[in-house]
This record gives sequence, structure tokens and C-alpha cells, in this order.
Amino acid sequence: MWDQILYLFLVLHVLAGFVAAFLAFPVAALATKGDKLHRLSGRVFVGCFFFICIGGYLLEFENFKGTVIPMFGIELNASPFAQGADIDVLAVINTAMVNTLAFYLAVSGWRVWARARAAEKGAFPIFDSVIAILEIGAGLLFATTLWIAIDQTAEINNLSSEFIALGHWIIIAATGYVMLDAGHDLYIGIARKPPKSWWIMHARKMITAEMGLAAAFPYRCAPLDGVGGMLMLVSMLVVLVIGLIIAKRFSNRIKTEAAIA
Repeated sequence: MWDQILYLFLVLHVLAGFVAAFLAFPVAALATKGDKLHRLSGRVFVGCFFFICIGGYLLEFENFKGTVIPMFGIELNASPFAQGADIDVLAVINTAMVNTLAFYLAVSGWRVWARARAAEKGAFPIFDSVIAILEIGAGLLFATTLWIAIDQTAEINNLSSEFIALGHWIIIAATGYVMLDAGHDLYIGIARKPPKSWWIMHARKMITAEMGLAAAFPYRCAPLDGVGGMLMLVSMLVVLVIGLIIAKRFSNRIKTEAAIA
């Protein structure tokens, strides 16, 4: 029974990942901001993240039993660090935190406009502050477990010091971003002070959520050392560049409309 449940959720995990990454996000990014198509595709994107994260958590749980799960002819790695019992536990916690961080970005990014409408009435929902605090905790746990896991993996596989240093810097950058993002959300709620631009906040969160989603494909399907790690970086950079181009176009449109008005 468990195998059937696991397989069902993992199928949904993979399908939701494809829909979110290659359909919902591009449509939302290219659609006219604020129109029906943009809002609908945004809801689909966030809804897909629910199934992505549930499937991701199940993959981490399955890591205690086996590290590779075949699906659609592809071997999904429950943990790219699976070299020993200690590292497996770290990887389970770490990848569960990655799921949590990405889900937070998608949900909090989607909630930006609800927060903006509430702020106009002088309301700052406590829900957003609570999940921001949880996000900070998840970010710290992510950084700690990944740092240790990379060091242990490097020792086992005799990886170069350059690879280790690169991994550490990526952890610092990713964790720093999480702290700033969640900290800013928390500041808005505590100080009851809206940001200068809600749309920039929305775009930033959604783009980084998509970056994490894009990186998840090579993360699950390729070894982390060498090719897998490079594919993750390339995937994130491609999404970042495209996202920034679209955001810049939207910014220019806002300036043009403001000048005409």
C-alpha cells in the first residue's frame, strides 16, 4: 500500500515540477501583469509547489530505505550525498529544508498582493511574520546540514579544495539571501511598514522560487559532484537572466505609463 501511495505522490511531484517550471511560470512571467491569465498561472504555480514539496518530503523519507527510485525511466536520487548513514541523515534534513525554502518563496511571493491590499487598510497579517520566522529557522538548518554534508562528501570522494570552497560560498550566498528575504518579510510585519515596491518583491520571490525549481531537476537526476553541480548553477543562472529581462521590461512599461499619465 505504501509503495502505491509513494509512487502516486512522486508522479505528482514530477508532473507538478514540469508544469510549474515549464508552463505556469513562463506563462505568468510573459502574461500582462495583473490580468486573469497572470493570476491563474500564478495560482497554478503555487499549487504545483504543494505537490512538489509533498513529493519531495516523501523522497527524503524514502532515503532511509533506499537512495534511488526509478520513475519514467529516470533514477531519482533521494540523496546525492548517500555514502553512509550519517551523511544520509544530513541529506534528508537538508533537502527537506530546500523544499521548505522553495515553498516559502512561492507562497510568500504569491501572497505579496494580499499583503499589499491589507497594508492599504493598515493591516499586517501575523501569518506572514510567523512563516518568516519559520523560514529563518529552515535557512539556518539548511546551511548547517549542507555545509557538513559537503565536507563529509569531499572527504569520502577526495574532492578538490576548490570544489569545497565553491560549495561553501554557494551555501553562504543562498543562506544570506534566505535571511534577507525572510528578515525583510518579518520587518514589514513588525515595523508595519510596506516596502517601496510590492511588485519588485513579488517578482524577486517568484524568480528565485523558479531558480530553485530549475536546479531541482539536475539535483535529483544527476550526481552532485561535477556535472550535476554545474547543471544546477547553469539552470539557476538561465532562469535568473530571463527573469531579470522580463522584470526590466515590466519596469520600463511602468515608467512609460507613469510618464504618460
